[in-house]
Parts: sequence; structure tokens; C-alpha cells
Amino acid sequence: FQIEFGIRDAKQFTGLQSQQTRDKDRLDFAFNLSFTALNVCKEVIRKDYPDLSVAQFKRLMFESYLASTIISTCGKSPH
Repeated sequence: FQIEFGIRDAKQFTGLQSQQTRDKDRLDFAFNLSFTALNVCKEVIRKDYPDLSVAQFKRLMFESYLASTIISTCGKSPH
């Protein structure tokens, strides 16, 4: 039963279904990468952000990345 939640989360949050290859080795790599990313994400949430869901954590990381990209592109800090 727990495996179903892992697969669901990997599909929704780490791009488990995004690969287009048919090569077995590349598919294995993509699956392993998706599940590894999900496990790392859950561990970081457990340690540092216990009140966040995986979706909220993914959003937080994306927004942090976007903000740092904009700041580095503009060359100025907003403060």
C-alpha cells in the first residue's frame, strides 16, 4: 500500500512519467532518479519543514530558485 503512495508522489512531483525514451537502461536511470529525488525531498521535509507537504515543499524550492535567478540576472538584491 505504501508503494502506491510513493509511485503517485513520484508521478506528481518528480517527473516519473516525463521521459520519452524506450531504452531499458535510460528508463531505469529515470525511475531511480525520480524515486531518489522523492526520498531526498521527504527526508528534508521530515527534518527541516515538518508542516509542509511534498507539493508545498516543491513550490517553496521552485520559488526560491526563481527568486535567486531573477536577482542574479538583474544584478541587484531587492533589499
